[in-house]
Amino acid sequence: MTRLLLACLLFAPPVSARAALHKWVDKDGVLHVEDNPPPPASRVHGSPRQAVAPVKKANNWWERRNDAPPDEIDRAAQVYNVPAELVRAVIWAESAGDASAVSRTGALGLMQLMPRTAGDMYVQDPVDPAQNIMGGTRYLRFLANQFNGDMLLTLAAYNAGPDAVRKYGGVPPFDETRQYCKKVMAYYRQLRAKSPRKLASNQEPRQ
Repeated sequence: MTRLLLACLLFAPPVSARAALHKWVDKDGVLHVEDNPPPPASRVHGSPRQAVAPVKKANNWWERRNDAPPDEIDRAAQVYNVPAELVRAVIWAESAGDASAVSRTGALGLMQLMPRTAGDMYVQDPVDPAQNIMGGTRYLRFLANQFNGDMLLTLAAYNAGPDAVRKYGGVPPFDETRQYCKKVMAYYRQLRAKSPRKLASNQEPRQ
């Protein structure tokens, strides 16, 4: 019996090893796992201090998640002399910044290019954000050239096609197209008001 008791004492873990471990996060966000409890300075009302980053709520649509690289928008806008604010407004109206967006009619990417339009604008991969933005901006310039730089007619043609705009001599009487033009123009003006820049070659259309 004495030998059995001695064996149990020899193989039993030390009392300190059986003590509960304390896990806590210090003010720098470092996780500690120690035998000793955290120092009082690291506690808040007796509980371990937690490092929680504040969550910023996006109040404006242009601050929300967007797959469109800002530098690619600015580059395309400069290449084709189209207001960068207009490109951003079209992107948000078309896809809400989703590079993988596909419409029920087969339009693809950020600026929702139809496959034929993408090919005409030399876009090899419409889902690639940089190519899609460059192709979509080029198409805006292509349409603007047909309608003497009138932004409203350019947007109508982007939505309904240039033939429809020519047929009706203005914005076609399609509810979808009219709502689209209003939406894009509203987005455009919001961006212009947020970051006003005078672009002499791009005037606002007459309403």
